[in-house]
Parts: sequence; C-alpha cells; structure tokens
Amino acid sequence: MVKWQVALIWAIAVPLVLLAISPLLDGWARKIRARLHSRVGPPLIQGYLDLAKLAGKADVTPTVNTLTNFLPFLAIASAVTAGVLLPVSDFAPFSFAGDMLVVLYLLGLSTAAVVIGGAASGNPYSFLGASRELQLLLFVEPVLAFALFVLAVKAGTFRLAEIVLWHAQNGYTLSTVLAGIAALSAILPYFGKLPFDLAEAEQELMGGILLEQAGWRLALYRWTFFVKWFVVTWLFCELFLPIVVPFPLSILILLVKVFIVFSLAAVFETLLARLRLDHARAFFIHVAFFVLFALAFALIGS
Repeated sequence: MVKWQVALIWAIAVPLVLLAISPLLDGWARKIRARLHSRVGPPLIQGYLDLAKLAGKADVTPTVNTLTNFLPFLAIASAVTAGVLLPVSDFAPFSFAGDMLVVLYLLGLSTAAVVIGGAASGNPYSFLGASRELQLLLFVEPVLAFALFVLAVKAGTFRLAEIVLWHAQNGYTLSTVLAGIAALSAILPYFGKLPFDLAEAEQELMGGILLEQAGWRLALYRWTFFVKWFVVTWLFCELFLPIVVPFPLSILILLVKVFIVFSLAAVFETLLARLRLDHARAFFIHVAFFVLFALAFALIGS
C-alpha cells in the first residue's frame, strides 16, 4: 500500500474512531468517581446518551447567527484534526502535514472557538466562564509548550513520531522526567475537571461558559470536550510514555495508556477541591519555573 493510500485511510479512520470512542471517557470517569463514593453510578455509555439527548432537544440559544452556528463545528474540527496529526508509536502518516507546533495551535484554536461561542451569548455568567477559560489557556499553553519543547530539544526535531522514537530508544533523563511531570499538570485543565473546572463551576456560574448553549450546539461543544480529552491524553502518552511496537499492537497499547492516565485524572477530580483562579495562577507559575529547570537541564544535556 502506497503512502497516499495509508494517509487517506488514516484521515478517514482517525476522526471516526475519535468521535466514536471519546464519549466513553466521560462514562468511564463518572464510573470511577461513583466507585470512590461507594455508588453504582451511571452506565459507561452515559456520554453517548447525553449527546443523543442534547441533540434531540429544542434549540433555545438566545443569540443565533452565522458565527455562533460555525463555532461549534470549528471547535470539534480543530480537535479532531489535532488527533489526525498525532503518531501511534512511531507510525504517523500525516507527519508531513504538521508537527508539534501545529498540534498545539489546533488545540488552542479549539479552545478559542469554545470561548468565543460562550462569550457571544451575552450572558454575564457565560462571559465570566469564557474569561476564566481564556485565562487558564494562557496559564497552561506555555507550560505544555515548554514541556514538549524539552523533548524537541533532546530529540533535535519538532516531528512527533521522531520524538517518540528518540525517547523510546534513549530512555528517560532528568529533564524529560521533569518535563513529563509538568506536562501532566498542564493537561489536567484540558479536562475541565476539578481542581481546574473554573470555567463551569456550577456552584458559582451555573454551568458557566456553555450556560446559554442548547440543542445541537451544546451537543457539539460537549463532543468537542470529549475529543480533546482523548487527544491531549494521547499526546501525553505517546511523547512521555513511549512504547514502540508494530502498528496493530500499538493501537491497543495506546488505548490502555489513555484510559490509565484518564483514570488517574478522574481520581484526582474526586479527591481534590476546586482551586480559585488566583490559586490556579500561582500553581502554574510554580510549574512554569519547574519546566524551565527541565529546559535548562535539556540544553546542557541532562
């Protein structure tokens, strides 16, 4: 099979798989929280049920125009496209189309689309939630970018598949371990869960950023969150927990790693309380210094 055929199959299969599997993460996280609370909890397919229910609801969104209709599609398309560019082990048919910087850009674009969509409703709670989400993005994106840049410096490239291969062959160093800890701290806000669910904060903002969204728009935004959960966890697992094996087996290993890391995030959500915005800012300032030390060690070869 020639390269363009492989790339074409990948471009079709990855979006379908991401859209199909990602809602399972929501049910999985709810089941873990329920077990830790000594409850039965909802079924594993609860994420799918929620999307179906929302899609069938009447659209009562107060502000409807071309922009608000376009933003949900932009948000989910950006997240899915980021997933298409990610490698599985050292297999990356679309490595020619974008590197680490493009993936970060697409993840940021997806978040920006959600923020603009929430702010466009005109509701003060939605606007405040959008403001918090944007501030979290400004805290988190530099930390994640520098953590990934540490690996890029060590591998001498921004291409994700080559970084995975280098990391698997050379093992862990002090700088990559520090960068991995920082990256794990940075991906937690992407999940929008405690202690970083400041943009929703039901007790404060009554749902926050998506308060005024309804019907198919809300379903698409929720689906975007599910896809981003999977994509960000996939990015972390492949770069910082690399296992290079033949392609069919690498898919299974990737799924196992994704669900293990996401399970840890669900445990953190259950055990930790929500941080205030100033506390979250202070936390990521400390993490930023942490990752800068990792970058310094990487530059001197440690």
